[in-house]
Amino acid sequence: MFKSLFSQKGLSLERMRGFLEMAEAGSIAGAAPGDVVRQSLISRQIRELEEFFSAELTIRKGKTLALAPEGVRLAAIIREQFQTLEDFRSVQVNVPRVFTLCAGASTLEWMVTPFLTDLARVLGGVQLRTEMRRSRPLVEAVREGSVDLGIVRRDAIPDPSRKNCEPIVELSFHLCVPKQLLPRKTTPDRLSDTAMWQDLPFAAGRDGGQLDGAIRDAMEQLGVSFRPRFECGSMLQVRSLVQQGGCAAILPNVALSGLDPNRVFSIPFRPLAGYGRTLVLHWNPRQMNRRDVSLDTLRDAAQVLAAAVPEAK
Repeated sequence: MFKSLFSQKGLSLERMRGFLEMAEAGSIAGAAPGDVVRQSLISRQIRELEEFFSAELTIRKGKTLALAPEGVRLAAIIREQFQTLEDFRSVQVNVPRVFTLCAGASTLEWMVTPFLTDLARVLGGVQLRTEMRRSRPLVEAVREGSVDLGIVRRDAIPDPSRKNCEPIVELSFHLCVPKQLLPRKTTPDRLSDTAMWQDLPFAAGRDGGQLDGAIRDAMEQLGVSFRPRFECGSMLQVRSLVQQGGCAAILPNVALSGLDPNRVFSIPFRPLAGYGRTLVLHWNPRQMNRRDVSLDTLRDAAQVLAAAVPEAK
C-alpha cells in the first residue's frame, strides 16, 4: 500500500514538520528565530520536499520566502494529518485533546474567559487555548484549520451557513453614563435628551474601525459635538473608564454585564439601532468532522457563550 509514495527518498515526518513550521511562522527565520543551524536545516528540508513532490512549494518575496499555491495546499494536508495523529495519541494516553478558540480581545474578556470551564466540558473535556485575532485573519485561520473555533461577526464569514456557524448574540449598542457625571435626580428618560450629552466626558476607540466610525457619524448627525476626552486602543479600556466613573461611552451589550446599575445608567443608543451585527461561533466543518465534534456539541457551545449576554437568554 502506498508503495509509490515511499519508493524514493525525501519524505519524512521531520521534513514535513520543518515545512509546516515555516508555513505557520511565515518565514524560515520566524520558524527558528536566532537559530541559524535550524534555519539551514528547514531550508534544506523544503528543497527536499520540493524535489520529492516535483512542485514549487515556496516563492521568493524580496529577501524572504512565501508559500506558493502548492505550498499552501501541502501545509493544509500536513496540518490535518498531524492533528489527526495527535488526537489519536491523546485518546490512547488518556490526556485532553487541545482545541484553539480565537476572538477579539474584548470578546475573549467578556464572553469567553468567564465560561472556559463550561466550554471545555461541553466540548468533551478538552484543553482550550485562547488567542486574540481580528476578524479577517481569524476567518482565514478557521478556513485553513490552524484554529478550531472562532467568535466573529457573521458578516465577516464569506459563506455563512448553519453548517459552519451558530448564532450567539445580536449585538446592540447602549449609551452608558456614570451617575456621578450627571445632575442629581437625573432619570434614564431624561438622559435620552441629546442636549445632556454635549458636555459629558466621553471615551471612544481610536482604531478607525467600523464601530468607531459609526459612533462618530451618529453623533455628528445628532448635532452632538463629539470630542472624546479619552481615545483608547481597545473597548476594554473604554469600558474600564466607564466602570471607574470617569467618562461616558457607547458600549455593546456584551460589555454591560458587570456594570453596576446603581452607579451607571445604560440606555439604548437609538442611532445605532439598525447597526446590530450577529456574533457567531464559527468553525470549519471538515475540521470538526475530523476531530469528531458534532453539530449538536457546537450548538451547545454557542449556547454556553450566549449565557454571557443577558439579552441573549
